[in-house]
Amino acid sequence: MQPACQVPAFMCSQVPYLQPNQTWIPGVLNWAPNRMPAAWINLWPKKYCSMGSPDIRGNYRGLQSWWYAEDDDPSYDGSGDPADSAFATLELKLTQAYNHGFRRIILNLPAGMVYEQNMSSAHWWSMPAWKRARLACLIQNWLISKPDTQFEIYGAFEINDSTSLCMKSNIYAVRTIASGLGCNATGHGYMYYPCLGAATAYPPSAFVQPDACEFHDNINPWQQLGISRYWLDYANHHWDAYVEFPYSPLYAPAMGEHHFLGAESVPNIHHGGTDYSIDIGRIIYSPAIAINTMPTVNKYKTWDIHAYSAQTEVVVVLDHSDDEYWNINHMFDVLAWSQKGFVVAVQGVAVIGMPAVPATEIIEFVKRVYDFGPLADANDFNGDGLVDEHDVTDFNAMYAIYFGRTNCNWVHGDVNQDNTVTLADLLAFNSRRMIAGTPGTPGYTPIPINLGAADPYDALTRP
Repeated sequence: MQPACQVPAFMCSQVPYLQPNQTWIPGVLNWAPNRMPAAWINLWPKKYCSMGSPDIRGNYRGLQSWWYAEDDDPSYDGSGDPADSAFATLELKLTQAYNHGFRRIILNLPAGMVYEQNMSSAHWWSMPAWKRARLACLIQNWLISKPDTQFEIYGAFEINDSTSLCMKSNIYAVRTIASGLGCNATGHGYMYYPCLGAATAYPPSAFVQPDACEFHDNINPWQQLGISRYWLDYANHHWDAYVEFPYSPLYAPAMGEHHFLGAESVPNIHHGGTDYSIDIGRIIYSPAIAINTMPTVNKYKTWDIHAYSAQTEVVVVLDHSDDEYWNINHMFDVLAWSQKGFVVAVQGVAVIGMPAVPATEIIEFVKRVYDFGPLADANDFNGDGLVDEHDVTDFNAMYAIYFGRTNCNWVHGDVNQDNTVTLADLLAFNSRRMIAGTPGTPGYTPIPINLGAADPYDALTRP
């Protein structure tokens, strides 16, 4: 066993690659989908120094201001702040997600992305050495202390220089052109995005040894740390060879184990215009993930893969910044995805979107969808993290729909948790509002609840 927090090296000659007319894809699917909901921690919200970020130290990578810690200053060794604050904040967010009930956590683009570049796959070696070392220890120690948790990383797939985020030459590295896009880096004057003259990245081939080695160089460190899934941004639609790599001897799971490599976005078949259908034949090859894509290509949620749930894992990451589905029925929108066989991942421990949606607004109704809790406040009927007049409106709407139905839970208006929606639920809802008082006023007391034992989907489909 390797020393704590160390990533063992590998020999390129040991990295397998395909010969002409060979394939790694097995004739029978042999991987086990992970059906757990996920908390998505967004480390790359495009907060570049020139785009409204309060960070004036640099931040060429567009990282969260709290996560960027002199990453591009070669003289900084990671001692003291801001590194201490960055890791303390990350660990706090992990702990919050865990305490809320999530046992699956995805870190989005931990090294970031250079402005107006494609998604770099270099999300390990492109971080400074001190950050790699601390992140390795954090992940390894977390998994030791919380073995019921699965860590996952969202990166990308193209190859170029594993020590750089650059995917191509970047005009923003030229002073005369980029006068408004520079970053003020402490001790280094007015600096610019560092990709002038960089070669263009390209999709790796499973039939070329150097390509397979370069690809593995980006993936191996995360694999050695014990993460359970590496998500490859944009892979399904822009990389034909993707279907081979998850079945490489380096990544292929044994029977009954989870797949290691997953691809973004959801494979679909374009029928012209805005008409798409989901490509079932392709998604049984490996896990797939969609980041705020499903409402665009499947606006009315007609896609249904529940019949394939034992063979597929399609994760829908929802940031709820789209007014199209962040509305009075938002909880049922998420229920609809889950009912149809999709796994829900949410920006549950970070602020995302314009306008920003607080984490509590997302965590609460995901608990309702997956029936884990307890919930923070019995008065927050619609699970948006706020207790206001909308809860009364939403309760009355659900009460009218589900009155007299059995096998219901809190989502449907079964406030007293007797699996039936009756007048008693209306009385219970009103009395609890009276007991708690008004948020923000002295004496206000949130009332935690559990959802109850009823299947949260049953009342949607049968009385």
